[in-house]
Order: sequence, then C-alpha cells, then structure tokens
Amino acid sequence: MKIGNFEVHMQKSNQASKAVGILKTFGFFFTIIGIIAMALYLGAGESAPSAKIETQSGYKYVDITELDNFAYYTPLPGEKPDPELLAKNSIPETVKNLNGSRVTLTGFIMPVSVDDDGNVEEFALNGSYDRCFYGAPSQINQWIHVKMQPGQYAPFSHSPVTVSGTFEVGELIEDGEVVSLYRMTGDKAVTRQRRMF
Repeated sequence: MKIGNFEVHMQKSNQASKAVGILKTFGFFFTIIGIIAMALYLGAGESAPSAKIETQSGYKYVDITELDNFAYYTPLPGEKPDPELLAKNSIPETVKNLNGSRVTLTGFIMPVSVDDDGNVEEFALNGSYDRCFYGAPSQINQWIHVKMQPGQYAPFSHSPVTVSGTFEVGELIEDGEVVSLYRMTGDKAVTRQRRMF
C-alpha cells in the first residue's frame, strides 16, 4: 500500500515538474520577447533618417555622435585651467568641414527660451536623454546651441527631435572662456515619435 501511494505521489510530482518546466519555458520565452519589444520601442524613434529623405530635403544628415568623438577640455566652474590640456584642444577637420553646411541632426532638447504659448525658440540639442534636464552634465562637444528662425519653433518633447538648419562650427569665446563649439540656426524641427513595432 505504501509503495502504491509513493508511486502515485511520484507520478503527481513528475506531472507537476513538467508543468513547472513548461511554465518556466514560457516565462523565459515571454521575457525574451519583452526584452526585444522594449529594445525596439526604445530604439525605433532614434534611428537615423534615411539618406534618401535627407538628400531630397537639401540637408545633409549628420549623426550627432560624430560631433563628440574627440576629447575637448574645458575647466569646471571655479577650476584653474590646465594650460597643457587647453593647448591640446582641437576640433577635427571632418567636423570643421561642416561649418556653414545645411544639416539635419536628431537628439533631445533642453529648452533655453520658450514663448508664452509654450513654443521652444532656443534650446540645447544633445544625443542623450540622460544629458537633458537632471541627467549627467554634457561636455562642450556633446551639444548644439540651436536658435530657431523667426516664426519657427521646436516642439517641447521628451522624444527625439529632428532639427534641420545651418550649422556653425568653431569656438565661441565670451569673457575669455569657450562657451560653445556648435551653433545652429534652425529652419524646422519635428518630434520623432517612438513606435512599438
């Protein structure tokens, strides 16, 4: 009798183990699907516009990360500048060659000037959401100071914004300090909506 109960118990245990195994397999499968869906959701809105679209519109698409792939030293507020590091500062020729070009950049905005209707007239554009608002501070070569043309505005958005306009490259110096490397006069700006699939 005890052996029979043991066998019944083992059969039930094996069935339960199979059910748990199936649930674990489905759980793993749906976890992977969820990770892929989240990656698509987060990355879909940030992919570069197609070159064909940008060529037709008369603007050259520039990946914003191409503008910060070099070291450029600026002292922290209150820090005594290091002359050796300052002497090494140089903007690469590939970036300098963009000066005066009509370009399109995609990034995240931090408003500087907003009109009474909530339209953004002036903003800093950078490639990382983490560097906007309360995130990590940006290096001077990681953002672009954008002023929109009169009557043109950028949407206030936490999603990526694509801005087209005339790009200016060079050190802008005020009171003996470099205050920006990049400026743009924006012709148009649109929000790039993130999509699920």
